[in-house]
Amino acid sequence: MNPSPQSAAPPPDSPGRRRLAVDLVIAVVLLVGSGAWATTYWNAWVARGGDPEFYQTYFEPAVMVACGKGFVVSQPAPPVALAAFLQRQTDTFSCADLPADLVVGETGMFQGAWIYLEMMVGWAWWLLGISWSGMGPLFGLLFGISIALAFGIFRLGMGRLVAVIGSLGLTVSAAHLMSLPNLRDYAKAPFTLGLVLIVGLLVVLPATRKSVLWLSAAFGAVLGVGYGFRTDFLACLPVLPATLFLFLDGGVMKRWALKAAGTAVFVATFILVSWPALTTVYTKGGCQWHVAMLGLQSPFDEPLHIGAAPYDFGYAYSDGYIAWTVLGYAQRVQPQLATLPFCSHEYDVQSGAYLRDVAATFPADLIARAYGSVVQIADLPFLWWAAPSPGWAQSFYEARAAFLRPKIGSGAVIVGVALLVASASSLRLGLFLLFFLAYFGGYPAIQFQTRHHFHLEFITFWAAGFIVHSVVSSAWILRRSGIPEWRVIGQACGRTAAFATIAAVLVLGGLSTARWYQQRRATELFRGYLAAPKVPLALPEGRLPERAERRWPELVQVDINQAACGPAPAVTFRHRTTPADGDLSRTVTLPAAAAPGLTRVLFPVFELFDRLEFSDAQPGCVVGAYAVSELTRFPLLLGAVLPPGWDSLPLHQRLRDWEATPVMK
Repeated sequence: MNPSPQSAAPPPDSPGRRRLAVDLVIAVVLLVGSGAWATTYWNAWVARGGDPEFYQTYFEPAVMVACGKGFVVSQPAPPVALAAFLQRQTDTFSCADLPADLVVGETGMFQGAWIYLEMMVGWAWWLLGISWSGMGPLFGLLFGISIALAFGIFRLGMGRLVAVIGSLGLTVSAAHLMSLPNLRDYAKAPFTLGLVLIVGLLVVLPATRKSVLWLSAAFGAVLGVGYGFRTDFLACLPVLPATLFLFLDGGVMKRWALKAAGTAVFVATFILVSWPALTTVYTKGGCQWHVAMLGLQSPFDEPLHIGAAPYDFGYAYSDGYIAWTVLGYAQRVQPQLATLPFCSHEYDVQSGAYLRDVAATFPADLIARAYGSVVQIADLPFLWWAAPSPGWAQSFYEARAAFLRPKIGSGAVIVGVALLVASASSLRLGLFLLFFLAYFGGYPAIQFQTRHHFHLEFITFWAAGFIVHSVVSSAWILRRSGIPEWRVIGQACGRTAAFATIAAVLVLGGLSTARWYQQRRATELFRGYLAAPKVPLALPEGRLPERAERRWPELVQVDINQAACGPAPAVTFRHRTTPADGDLSRTVTLPAAAAPGLTRVLFPVFELFDRLEFSDAQPGCVVGAYAVSELTRFPLLLGAVLPPGWDSLPLHQRLRDWEATPVMK
């Protein structure tokens, strides 16, 4: 952020107003130019056979908006021609194909949470014609707005030329362009960048009552509209209050009335603007926590560079698997509960409660995953170097790859240096940037996929541009004014040292404290599993015994004496495969045992569970298999491999690139 904030309201004809006017002109030029670039890319991508997928079957209300019928759906079902369009069997649709006696209404409509996204598409179709392949100008507009907003963010910390260069870098980003055709995900970009620009202005500008209240209202309005595009924008709710109370100019302990007023304005504006989507989600459900549970599954460990613990939170990126998990959790907590409709309001309540239990027991893992997200997002500019589409500007992207590929791993260094440089001029701004990086860089760990975080690539561009700007500005000052007084240098060094100390305490101390707490809670949980009453299973099949009443999942424990096994013993929890749930089977291969004794393999199994299968199991290898009883004592059922002396192991996930593999004590 600019260490020397300008006036929030420069007088007419002042240099500040002229600079703002020039910046606005540049932003418009970037919007138009990058929008044309993105539209051209979209058209070329479609011409090469690109087929976007963003739940097009859900876009019947957008068609009705384009045809002047409002935000409604056909009653009881879409006409044949419209159904074919929604199923992408045809590329275009004409409003003339709607029957004259068509009945429309809101009965059975589930798209209310997407109301603003659908209306935007409907208005675009009204203007451009209803067509999947003809949506290029709409995508181009969203792309152009994103680049213009990124330019505004860059200008908060650097000069005009460097800001333009950063904006152009984002324009040709492979991750950015590759994500463009996914409308539901890409539409997050302009809203997220708009929110970032607003909080940046709040921190940089003088905290006048007018500027704070207007910017707070703007944040609420942008967040409210964004929520009507994607409900996961709910994650941004704490950003504005945290910025106001912790980082507003003037200090943490001052101007509480203004900060409270800004928060109230923000909340009121958000509720007012988001009301159509908010009420739909509350009454019908929105599956927000379901998405977060998907993001905890072990397939996301690799992209986050997370080292495995002796347990995991699940293994399947599957809606059915998560639905079974939530239902089982709800029935253990509330045994009287019989059913739980998928993505209903009650489903949201129970999946949210499940995640709170995970956070209460395994907070260090959530922190570690957030840190992994921050590090990987900082490296985004260096990870995506191939052309976003085959044949698109091939020679340019080959040259770009030759420049970027050798620098993989440098993103965290660039961002870290930028934080230190910012703190030298202002401890407040340095701490705000640390908060911003931790929050916006960390929350994509909820479900770490490029489509959810591509727009955050600007973070590293901003950090690099800020460093360049600071170096050039310092060199210019030295040339004109000479070396500053030692007192000034000492103060800057003192601020940097204070920031580094605070950052270390928050980042490292917070994780260490959470791990100390988690070790105790996790040990208690797994000891509870092992001490619980059990029913033996007949081997070798290990099928579950019949029960009058059964709630799924059940927890199966397999005891293995690895000293009697082959070199790579494994147990497979075999499930039957169905089209709805897929294959929930899992094979657990045991790591080499470091000490003699039994290794306990714990695994939740579901209604489709069929049998146990063993490999490399010599006589005496499998000691026994059991079904754990009285599961109502355990809200959380996690899979785990507990070797002899397991309770001396660190019971937490680790940052694979930064921490050594744990060894038995």
